[in-house]
Amino acid sequence: MPKLPPFGSSRDKTPKYTVKEVAEMMELSTYTVRYYENAGLVPDVDRSEGNIRLFSDYSLGWLRLVHCLRATGLPIEGVRRYIELCAKGDASIPERAEIIFAQEKSLRQQLKALHRQMEVLKYKKHLR
Repeated sequence: MPKLPPFGSSRDKTPKYTVKEVAEMMELSTYTVRYYENAGLVPDVDRSEGNIRLFSDYSLGWLRLVHCLRATGLPIEGVRRYIELCAKGDASIPERAEIIFAQEKSLRQQLKALHRQMEVLKYKKHLR
């Protein structure tokens, strides 16, 4: 199985990974990988002569970002908006930053709630 490239954006657009390989590398289902690509959330995915999706390190970076944003609770339309803003270039940085900061705030709130829940479980475990 290919190794997942380091986090960050790669400029390498050489098509090399199938949906199955990408799913294994990223620990996602093949359905999820296809869904994100079909939804237009992963730019620059190529197709082989047999119409098989081929991802590059560049498109893997996008997929990783899409999955991260979804995991933080950003709806598909919010992810789509973020990607559209990226395509607009540097002029959209302030609006993109707002999205990222809002998701960071939401994630911090989720972490606090999870921490409180963990404390309850620890307490109950020690009462056995």
